[in-house]
Amino acid sequence: MLDIVIISVPGVIRKTPQAAPALLKASVEAAGFTCHTIDFNIKFYQEIDDAGPVESYFATGINTEQEPQASALVEQWCQDIIKLNPKFVGISVFTYQNRVATELFCRHLRRLSNIKIILGGQGLGDGGILNGDAFGRQMYDQQLADFWIRSEGEVSLVELLKNNITYPGINSDTFQQIDDLDSVPFPNYDDYQLDLYENQSLPVTGSRGCVRSCSFCDVHEHWKYRYRTGQNIADELLYLNNRYGVTQFNFSDSLVNGSLKEFNKFTAILAEYNRNTTDPLYWTSQFIVRPRGQINEQYWQNIADSGGRALAIGVETGSDSVRLHMNKKFTNADLDYTMEMLDQYGITCQFLMIVGYPTETEEDFQATLDMFTRYKKYVHVIQNINIGNTLGILPGTPLYQAAEQNNIMLDKYENNWEALDNPELTLERRLQRRNELKQHVTSLGYQIPNDSTEHMIKILDNNLEMFNKRLSIKKMIRLKQISPDS
Repeated sequence: MLDIVIISVPGVIRKTPQAAPALLKASVEAAGFTCHTIDFNIKFYQEIDDAGPVESYFATGINTEQEPQASALVEQWCQDIIKLNPKFVGISVFTYQNRVATELFCRHLRRLSNIKIILGGQGLGDGGILNGDAFGRQMYDQQLADFWIRSEGEVSLVELLKNNITYPGINSDTFQQIDDLDSVPFPNYDDYQLDLYENQSLPVTGSRGCVRSCSFCDVHEHWKYRYRTGQNIADELLYLNNRYGVTQFNFSDSLVNGSLKEFNKFTAILAEYNRNTTDPLYWTSQFIVRPRGQINEQYWQNIADSGGRALAIGVETGSDSVRLHMNKKFTNADLDYTMEMLDQYGITCQFLMIVGYPTETEEDFQATLDMFTRYKKYVHVIQNINIGNTLGILPGTPLYQAAEQNNIMLDKYENNWEALDNPELTLERRLQRRNELKQHVTSLGYQIPNDSTEHMIKILDNNLEMFNKRLSIKKMIRLKQISPDS
């Protein structure tokens, strides 16, 4: 009998395999258990010719006329699981868009077998990573799942298989963070058909948490910053290259260069390897801008020689004052130096932007437009610009926690807020600014990737009247012009 099957489920377009099942497989097998992984998300795209309508149902659950076809698919896949005769099935709920498929799997497995069901993943939580695992608890309360695991599962899943079900993180909103990330085994992708994926690359996690504490992000409240040694990270890339023939890697880290010491070790090791091979390795990740005084030119040379490219930089804005309020800890002068070095060493990047921060004035927004005009000479360096939708204020973020002090009126819809000290910055104006920025950068020749946020933009735009009404009522309550119960 197999101990556990760990599966990924439909609901998201994945160009590369998910890391979680492969990491968990390696951990449970290192502990002496047997494990098999199945990516039903990629199987879905392989088996369905016209995936669009069913894909939409899996992602949203809205177009219910597709439910019978989706349910039939899941039932068929459950039969595939049952044939493996596992004691447990672990479902990786990567995002909230996996919930429809997850519930279908749970219902069919309950009806067809006595296999114990374990849920894990970021998609168990609501409204940010600090809000607890509401979906996991819901599935447990409905007796559709036997266990859910909070956050890091490499240790807690092993403890569950050992029947230590009181271990932190099992059926609990608390968890115990792994301090020594070098102790986590390298991921095992043996069960994957890697040639099925659009991008022939593999994910790598070099750290968890973040050295920064940006005002709009809740990651630093969830994890203490923990990182692997540069040698261990380099060893993993070389191991995965040797085992699977993959030469491209994508770091899932909030910031790949959070620890300068270990990042420099990693790039030096990989740079030396690349200089002595005819089949070099390449990597991409989110990347932090650092002041000139913290780094030297060898830093940039090693990034280039180690295969670093398409570095995703959280620039967010062209305004120093807005970036200061965000607690980003770098200036336009620091960014100018970074762009100069990227250009000099042939390293490409991506810009990640936020339009409509609570303190953003018209002058601040103009500074963002001017930045891209000034950087037109780097259009060959900046591969694309991710504009996002508009700023959502999530529970657990400093902006959320200090909303009263900053005179920000919040709503249950994360994008629907009002900065009372900056009344011109309505949701409608934020959407307008986003569109203006998109048109401006496109006119300058920058590339914008296929925009997965356009759907959300349409939802916000089509419901402006409702959103405005909600804030008007909240404002009246705030001014005590009506009672909260009326």
